[in-house]
Amino acid sequence: MTNGWPVRSEEKQSTLSRYRSTERRQWAVNEGRSHPLGLQQHHNSTLRPNQQNDQYGHSASNHMSSRLPLHPPCGYQAVKRACRERGVLFEDPDFPPGPRAIWGCHKFRPPIHPIVWMRPHEMCQRPQFIVSDDSDSESGLGRCDLEAGISEGPGACVIGAVSALASLTPTLLRRVIPTDQSFEPGSYCGLFRFCFWHFGEWTDVIIDDRLPTYRGRLVYLHSGNASEFWAALLEKAYAKLYGCYENVQQGWGICGGGLGNCSNGGHGSGSSSGGCSGVGLTQALQDLTGGVVQSFDLRGQDRFLTFQVLSSAVPRSTLLIVSILPEKDGRRQLRLRNGLLTHHTYSVTGMARVRGGGGVVETTLVRLRSSGGISITGTGSGEWTGPWSERSWEWDGLSDRDKELLSVRIRKEGEFWMSFEDFARHFTRLDLVHIGPDDWMAEPAIHSKQPWRAVLARRRWRSGYNAGGGPNYTETTSMNPQFHIQIPRSSMNKCHVVVSVTQYYETNSTLDNFSKKKRPLHAIGFAVYEVPHTMTRLTPQFISEKKPLDVTSHSVTREVVTFFTLPPGDYIVVPQTSIPDCDGKFLLRILTDEQSNIWEVNEDNMVFRNISSEFVEDTLMLPDGKSILNKLIMKYPPEIDACHLLKILKTYWKAYLIEKPSYELCKSLIMLRDYNISGRINLLDITVLMQMLHFWRIAFQKYDKSHSGKTSSYNLRLLLWEAGSTVSNKVLECLVLRFAKNKILSSECFIMAMVRLHLAHGDKKFYVNVMRYII
Repeated sequence: MTNGWPVRSEEKQSTLSRYRSTERRQWAVNEGRSHPLGLQQHHNSTLRPNQQNDQYGHSASNHMSSRLPLHPPCGYQAVKRACRERGVLFEDPDFPPGPRAIWGCHKFRPPIHPIVWMRPHEMCQRPQFIVSDDSDSESGLGRCDLEAGISEGPGACVIGAVSALASLTPTLLRRVIPTDQSFEPGSYCGLFRFCFWHFGEWTDVIIDDRLPTYRGRLVYLHSGNASEFWAALLEKAYAKLYGCYENVQQGWGICGGGLGNCSNGGHGSGSSSGGCSGVGLTQALQDLTGGVVQSFDLRGQDRFLTFQVLSSAVPRSTLLIVSILPEKDGRRQLRLRNGLLTHHTYSVTGMARVRGGGGVVETTLVRLRSSGGISITGTGSGEWTGPWSERSWEWDGLSDRDKELLSVRIRKEGEFWMSFEDFARHFTRLDLVHIGPDDWMAEPAIHSKQPWRAVLARRRWRSGYNAGGGPNYTETTSMNPQFHIQIPRSSMNKCHVVVSVTQYYETNSTLDNFSKKKRPLHAIGFAVYEVPHTMTRLTPQFISEKKPLDVTSHSVTREVVTFFTLPPGDYIVVPQTSIPDCDGKFLLRILTDEQSNIWEVNEDNMVFRNISSEFVEDTLMLPDGKSILNKLIMKYPPEIDACHLLKILKTYWKAYLIEKPSYELCKSLIMLRDYNISGRINLLDITVLMQMLHFWRIAFQKYDKSHSGKTSSYNLRLLLWEAGSTVSNKVLECLVLRFAKNKILSSECFIMAMVRLHLAHGDKKFYVNVMRYII
């Protein structure tokens, strides 16, 4: 049980999202070892108010720093216990107050000065983490009234994400904001934690409660209640995750995305997230939910495709969040004449069709809900007052029965109806948050929606093995990891499929050193191919002859997502980087709403053509017709070792090898027939060994286009097939690491690999044996 949610270890790789925080190895405080304690040194530009001893028994002016390392193996409970034992307030050594915490490495001229860092009990007499309100306990976060700070506009991504999730998925939001924290004297030590999703795991971020203020007012996000501090502390934790406050004040910019067609009877919509500077709403929604998030710019989009996306997503466990982002007016929030607010989140909660104008004209209506309880600028709730609102003439023209039905469907405060045409005309941004089955089960608010089925796979691209690049690289792109989606042909319904590829990305909390430079992201994407039912794996020949059903645009982003509608059939998804040889980890998530079978394309470890048994009766002949074996019998003893074999192969290598043999190769070949482990083999076995070498040489030459005795390591799988063997993805990766050098495989290394596979063959524990022989 972690974070209040049960987790079964056997399901770790099979579902979309995990209800578990990344609980690192527990840090143990040794009795004989003390941590350095001392006064926290502050930057000259930040001030501290002079305070006497507060109600918690701590000195506000001279708090001692525990100086405990924040990163693993330190955990939240260990740090809290150490602070309580020492009677000190926690001061975060990795995110100290100062200009760097606000602006990072950017050199901005502060718009307000001086900024004073204060703890909540220095700002009010009785601070509370969450102020309970019996009138609105849906989210467990009180009324969730949020206000932008002095230096923060309503376009800040945290405001938009939290305000939307508080009304849509309150239970999931409580996972991000653990409610077992407080300012009560019995538990308070200046330490708070929040949980954010990072690359498939829930990660704890711990902070102290020193917050930036100006003239006693909080500079950034805070609650409407002056004594409530969960919102301000949440934003500080999120600022720490991404380096500084300014990095999470970049607004709601869309990092790519649009709607597009998908051929062969389906349609698709694709987007990418994380490609812009700073943190946008798309990333914030994913960090707070762990879902698959798509963002679309609705300006200029085909309305029919927009309607298809809405009608497909509304019935399913997908959150639909829309907003109005005007091209001008920057980040100021405005109230339009129709009642809608700019820089404000609305949730699409339903759709309906009605007949107005005397029952002749049919109109599609969209039901929306304004983010309830969010008060940023005092501009009202932001409800629609145009056509089809409750006081409009269109509403009055409906029959009493239709009015009753539509009114019943409006169950939440702040919900309203508007026509789809007005929806497409006014809203400029659409975010889809696809919620996985585990989260669907835990969130009662979305139980009325159809859940997704989910499959998750954590894999990696490795140069020389499976980092084959995009579809333009026809010879290597089929070497990328492949995942087969089978939609049963017995089903008459089309299947909605969401495919997400997320590459590993670093945040400040994942770096061992905060000053360490982050790894650059690759341009990533994926291709979807429709394949025959009998095809097990994509080949270079198939890719060169068939175009993919759909290819996402490869962009430098942390995630690429596409929403498909596919008919029954077989499809293979190929996650890829735009160019070959880009090393990195990736997370693949596939969601479907119909019964389907999904698996990673893989092979069994087997030798399906045993060359040693095929050529056991054959004899080797010289060009003059004489037998080689008769000549060797006259020259060598009945049993030969590796030295003898080396002399023999050096004499006849041009007929059986591509390059001169080495002593190491001969020792490996001896192992093939050395059943007594004596280091020697019978001279008669030379016939079998040479026939095997000849067969392997023919197989290698098929992929040695330059006739240099070398080929790309990407061809190893194809070489093994030609030589009568198949191996699993893991074994193939080990073979590449062991025998390839700089992505090049020599003919001798290929023979060494084949020897290892043949040695391991025949044992029931093939995988264990082949790993032992490879190493």
